[in-house]
Amino acid sequence: MMMFRSFIIFVMMCCWQAAEASEHKPPTPFVSAIGYLQDDSVTELSLAQVQQRFQNGDYIAVAQPFLTFGINRKTAWVRLSITNPTATHSRQSLVAAQTWVESVDVYLLQHQQVLKHWHAGDAEPASDHLVPTIGYMFDVDIPPGESEIFIRGKSLDPLTLPIALTSIEQARSQQIKTHVVLGIVYGFLLALVGFNMLLYISLKQIVALYYSFYIGCFVVMNLGYEGFAFSWFYPNSPQLQNYSTLFFMVLHGVCGLIFLSSYLPLSRKQSPLSRMLKLYVAVGIISSVIAIFLQLHLLMSWIAFSFVTLTTLIMIVVALLNVAASIDARYLLLAVSFSMFGLLTSALSVWGIISYTSWGFHGAEIGVVFEAMILATVLASRLRNIEQEKITAQYLATHDLLTRLHNRRAFEDIAGQYLQQAENHRKPVSFIMIDIDHFKAINDNYGHQVGDQALHQVAVLLSQQQRKNDILARWGGEEMAILLPDTALPQAVRYAEQLRVLLERNLLTVTHKPIRITASFGVASCLIDIKQNCLETLFLEADHMLYVAKDSGRNLVAPAVAT
Repeated sequence: MMMFRSFIIFVMMCCWQAAEASEHKPPTPFVSAIGYLQDDSVTELSLAQVQQRFQNGDYIAVAQPFLTFGINRKTAWVRLSITNPTATHSRQSLVAAQTWVESVDVYLLQHQQVLKHWHAGDAEPASDHLVPTIGYMFDVDIPPGESEIFIRGKSLDPLTLPIALTSIEQARSQQIKTHVVLGIVYGFLLALVGFNMLLYISLKQIVALYYSFYIGCFVVMNLGYEGFAFSWFYPNSPQLQNYSTLFFMVLHGVCGLIFLSSYLPLSRKQSPLSRMLKLYVAVGIISSVIAIFLQLHLLMSWIAFSFVTLTTLIMIVVALLNVAASIDARYLLLAVSFSMFGLLTSALSVWGIISYTSWGFHGAEIGVVFEAMILATVLASRLRNIEQEKITAQYLATHDLLTRLHNRRAFEDIAGQYLQQAENHRKPVSFIMIDIDHFKAINDNYGHQVGDQALHQVAVLLSQQQRKNDILARWGGEEMAILLPDTALPQAVRYAEQLRVLLERNLLTVTHKPIRITASFGVASCLIDIKQNCLETLFLEADHMLYVAKDSGRNLVAPAVAT
């Protein structure tokens, strides 16, 4: 598993570096200048008015083509000054806005005349211009000489315009690389969801189910965030697109806190904190539902981004509060720190506070992948330990710890099931009771430790001679019992005699002093009758014959009369 995870990380690193390298190629020579302005007027500016403001120098020139304007109602205009030194049209691919931008218009102008106008955005049904995880992409025929491209963007989500003008071949190559990387990320996260669902189904550990919901919500949220959901699942439902991603951001935070409460667990250790988290979750869900019901998109955006950021901070604080008392809290702190750092990097990239890079913009996905790997490893280890404890408890409930043989309860269950099977009707079965001779004297003369060694040696010798279907158990004290399926009385007596001789011949050596261990055997046999339980009859007869053997001088096999 560790090698597999290392391989996944290695592949991701290579893919991201390949994508990163392609993004840092020299900029296209067609773009000679970039500038932008924001429309602060009550009535939105027309294209002609925007052109006039740019001609008057009322704009901000930038060198970085990735522009962000935060969450507000303002319209942003970007102008690209284009120079095509060739004598022919050049077909280029223009990325003008992120996938969640509500409205984007692209105008190609030459000599103040509009040559082409494109319109897209998630305020209307999905169009061919929407390329998941890349943004809104337009194929533009750049005319010879000087021209301009004006981009108008408006959104109630963070207004993000990752301007890129590249050749069609470069754009498609970048698209393929980015989708391959996200395919690896989604595949890894979905594999974790499936793995933890199987853990929940098989081990009934609720923390695995909550973790599946936590990662699953992130996948759904990210599919909306990257534009896959709008493009694939509900292309004709812009209303659903506007609110689904924001709602799943809140739901992802809720699932994270539910997982946190089960993982540490807070409900038993810190009830006041648990109640505060429940109140916080309720406020987040109720406020989201109200904002969606009232169609307050801007408010919902603020709620979603604030809730997911604050939730991550809460998870870090809770982990810090428990870090001294729980090693699980330390792993949680490490994991959530990766997630928080990735989320912070993505947020700062989207808001334009730090320079745009593919690493930064997709920091949330990278952080969650590392968080998921750490938590999945810890969770799987914890569940393995729980399952091992269950197996150990089950073993101790059915086995004698000293001799490693079945205990009497397990013997009676297994033997009873065998005797009740219809296919065994009228078949012979035999029962042997074994009692170590003078066992009390061994304990008194040599100590209980030597007595334990004697029991262990007898159990080992009997186990070595145990046949395939025989049922061997420590009955209690120094007594052992054997059920012999498909064995008549004469065969059982011969088998008991072999065991008696075996025990007699194998001396127990204690501090270089040999101790002779012998045992007495009582043997009984009957034909199985499924209408009545003959196990009790066999035990009574074998036990009676055991006392006959002991009264006759011990180290003997005493058979009952065949029935």
